[in-house]
Amino acid sequence: MKSGLAVLAIIIANAVVPYTSAFEFSADRTMQQQGQEIVANVRAKDDRWRFEYAKPQAGAMVSIVRQDRQSAWLILSQRQVFVEVPIEPVHMLFVSERMEGEVTRELVGTEELNGYPTELFEVTTIVNGRLRQFYQWVTRNERFSMKTISKAGDWSLEYRNVRFTRQSDRFFEPPYGFFEDRYLRRRAPS
Repeated sequence: MKSGLAVLAIIIANAVVPYTSAFEFSADRTMQQQGQEIVANVRAKDDRWRFEYAKPQAGAMVSIVRQDRQSAWLILSQRQVFVEVPIEPVHMLFVSERMEGEVTRELVGTEELNGYPTELFEVTTIVNGRLRQFYQWVTRNERFSMKTISKAGDWSLEYRNVRFTRQSDRFFEPPYGFFEDRYLRRRAPS
């Protein structure tokens, strides 16, 4: 399982540009890679976002990412504690239209996806000397990457039930009454 997550982190890091726009939204996000699926409800505001996972990730049901602090909080609900860790590729929110290492982008067509008019692009990237090709659906108005699929079929990321609405600052702080577990922080893998 750990090796699978490491491979997933590498693919993600080499696939798309991390969160770079100031979208404020909530959505359901599904990421798939070689048979593994990570499903989460996402809330985002400026330089911070929150994942509420359908299944625990690294023992946490919730991750709060704060770029202003250059860290993420893993919320361990059953223990009522949180652990602060450095931001890693698996914590990133990929919603930008531009992809890392992008060398070509060709408009394939238009279609409605999850209630939004989108433009479908075929995108080619080169990262670390490796050529990869993707299909990417981008909303026409917001320029939000609604869905991205590798042409090889080994990776995909999709946002559903997207709502561009204001998000409360409370979503991006550890829950009231939870304490930081500094022991786990020292033991967390880097």
